[in-house]
Amino acid sequence: MSEAHDPLEAELSALRPHEVSPDLRRRVAERLGGSAPAKTRRPWVIALVGGLAACAAAVLLWLGWRHGQPHQTIVQPPPAPTAAVEAPTLQAYRLALARSPEDFDALLDRQAVSGPELDPPLAGINAFTRSDAALHTLLGDD
Repeated sequence: MSEAHDPLEAELSALRPHEVSPDLRRRVAERLGGSAPAKTRRPWVIALVGGLAACAAAVLLWLGWRHGQPHQTIVQPPPAPTAAVEAPTLQAYRLALARSPEDFDALLDRQAVSGPELDPPLAGINAFTRSDAALHTLLGDD
């Protein structure tokens, strides 16, 4: 401990906290007595909605798989390699554009006509590919 005549300690010991006002007491009592804020309920609502959505998605997938109706997506196969088509160089495009816009369009049209076919055939891909024989082999005949 320091000396009893220290002016800083004398000043600090003289400091006392203010009394709490009745208005402050009333406001604190109102806040404590009220219902829980809506923010604390929000995570539960989000979890409930997310769980219901996950259950619905699982039921839809299960029903689709049980009825043997696989989801089918159509995908375009990559274009088959064509005969060696020589593409114009950047210099050829620059020269055609320097001559006239019509020459540039003609060069682009020649490239478009000599490119790969415009409407390739589509291929189907199934998401749930299973056969009943494979399923019976897996599960066995009970």
